[in-house]
Amino acid sequence: MIGGQSAVRMNDRHSFPVGGLVELSRATYQSTPLAVVEIRPTVFSFIGAGGAVTAVGGSQECAVIDTGYGPRVPEIRSVIALALHQSPRWLIDTHWHFDHTDGNSTFAEDQTTVVGHANWLARMSQDQFVPSLEWRVRSSLRSAWPVLTFNAAVSIDLGSQTLELIPQEPAHTDGDVVVWLPSANVLVMGDLMTNGSYPVIDESSCGSSNGMIQAIERLLPFINAETAVVPGHGPIANRDDLVNFHDTLRTIEGRVQRLIGAGSSVAEILAAAPSADFDPVWGRGYVTGTVFVRMILAGLGLTEKPR
Repeated sequence: MIGGQSAVRMNDRHSFPVGGLVELSRATYQSTPLAVVEIRPTVFSFIGAGGAVTAVGGSQECAVIDTGYGPRVPEIRSVIALALHQSPRWLIDTHWHFDHTDGNSTFAEDQTTVVGHANWLARMSQDQFVPSLEWRVRSSLRSAWPVLTFNAAVSIDLGSQTLELIPQEPAHTDGDVVVWLPSANVLVMGDLMTNGSYPVIDESSCGSSNGMIQAIERLLPFINAETAVVPGHGPIANRDDLVNFHDTLRTIEGRVQRLIGAGSSVAEILAAAPSADFDPVWGRGYVTGTVFVRMILAGLGLTEKPR
């Protein structure tokens, strides 16, 4: 989600697009070409139309993980049908954010069963505001809400593939779910990983950088050098990419914690630019290094006092 200079307004706290991040995101997702990646013979990811969408083929019916931007769902469904020759029976959302759930209602119209973490039902059924990003997201249609919810690990058997749905402790949000495909050796992370950019950390949903770091540390033992790691945004990754992402988060978090321990104020921490050496690689789009550090601080309950 990268906007040109003409689409950006400036103030002393943010560098955000005119009309808000949600509207810019929707415009971007509407126009970005859909990239289709065959990860395994029956596992496909569709990248560009919102958060990554992953389809997993079964013996007769398939499952879809996340739905991306709603108006692109007909295109995504057509590609799924062409690739797998199956209809989606199950839809699993990795968390509540609109760029991963916007297409839920359209899938549900075709009798696809929506499955999700119990915590994000409350998020989708009410208007949400993420202060650190100035995100305002309206409540979703009831048809987008999960029909089945869970807060402990469950499995979905597709016959030729088993999906292990593993809820996480609060990390990116308090309703994160990863999907592990043991026979295909594929880990679908949702926004617990972004490949090539800083992640969003939603403090309004109890997210924190430390929670994300701990989630990754719990997941790394699942995978090996051959595992395909599907991030919420960015190209398909591998274990080394996930370790690099983890180490980046841990390093910046550690610097912020040391500054806090030294008695630095929020303004002093931001002025110290603890992410500066990582920003040329990771600080692309609207989640710049400064915005990312603000999110780390917000996850710790530290924000600037209004002037």
